[in-house]
Amino acid sequence: MTTSGEVTPAGRRLRVAVIGTGFVGPHHVDAARRTGYATVEVLVGSDPGRTAERARSLGVPRWTTEVDAAIVDPGIDVVHVCTPNHTHVALGTAVLDAGKHLVLEKPVALDPASAHELAALAGRSGRHAMVALTYRGYPMVRRARAAVTAGEIGEIRLVHGAYLQDWLSDPRDYNWRVDPDTGGPSRAVADIGTHWMDTAEFITGARVREVFADLATLIPVRSRPLGAAAAFARATGEEEQVRVSSEDAAAILLRFDGGARGACVISQVSTGRKNALTLDVDGSLASLSWQQERPEQLWLRARTESRTLTRDPGEQPVMGVPWLPAGHPEGWGEALRDLVRDFYAAIAAGAPPRDRPAPYPTLGEGARGLDLVAAVLESSRRGTWVEVGVPLT
Repeated sequence: MTTSGEVTPAGRRLRVAVIGTGFVGPHHVDAARRTGYATVEVLVGSDPGRTAERARSLGVPRWTTEVDAAIVDPGIDVVHVCTPNHTHVALGTAVLDAGKHLVLEKPVALDPASAHELAALAGRSGRHAMVALTYRGYPMVRRARAAVTAGEIGEIRLVHGAYLQDWLSDPRDYNWRVDPDTGGPSRAVADIGTHWMDTAEFITGARVREVFADLATLIPVRSRPLGAAAAFARATGEEEQVRVSSEDAAAILLRFDGGARGACVISQVSTGRKNALTLDVDGSLASLSWQQERPEQLWLRARTESRTLTRDPGEQPVMGVPWLPAGHPEGWGEALRDLVRDFYAAIAAGAPPRDRPAPYPTLGEGARGLDLVAAVLESSRRGTWVEVGVPLT
């Protein structure tokens, strides 16, 4: 096992355990392998049959349902936690207490206080700990950030866009995220709205200071299967009708540090929309626009000309990772790979976790997402502007 400041032994890759066999866990297995830094040694799940089948199909040599044993296994260096939201704090704490490096799916916790406590533990642990804010890994999102930092668009005036999905657009659509005990008090905003707001803050370098939000539960009653419901599944057999309290959609006004204004629409019930994350930043010199469903392009518009920027064909592979040449689209899976690669590279290089800014999104930045969610929920409840990060009473 590596220790803080210790370079990974020569000739040995980082050894990884992935906890979670649902939608995102297998993608973490794939991303970890493709970084060039790691091997996935064990897959951890709750159901023996499902976990064994997932491990077989993914080519993972070992599987187990004994999560505690996998976390403390001395043959594991890094643990990826890809489980339902309500388990994140307990599992993240166990991983850090075991002296392992941590990759945690978002949200970090169900509430800001727990998220900040886990982030503080990570800071004391001497371990590297990352939250999977995957959209930061897209090359053109990073290019957009560079354009803003270089002053290409001038002073930021407006930040606007949306994240629209339809996978919960029918009353028969159900998922554990609908249950506040497992998913938390917020659904659409916590699940995908935090990705939009984090991407906006990452590109602009400006933080959201205040929010004014209007949340809506447009499908107040859903059909819940009498049994486990995987992501993107629909009730088809025995079911029961349950009332839903978390939001399906949100319209949010934003005020950024520095005076910029913003607005976003978040929805998981927009029929026909899959993962339509769009983000526009309007500046005094030019505006830029990015769309996740066309991730290889970035639009830069001035008053006299508009340009469509594409991925740099001169970009070189890192650590033997087989990046595709420009024009061969790289998408969400590659963005996750690139985010995890930066995390693994910091571990392999022996870089102390205390060095900031970190080359990956930290748990502190994940806790920031919970501050945003809490402010949005409170604003919708009060019908007023609410400052982000201020304790709510």
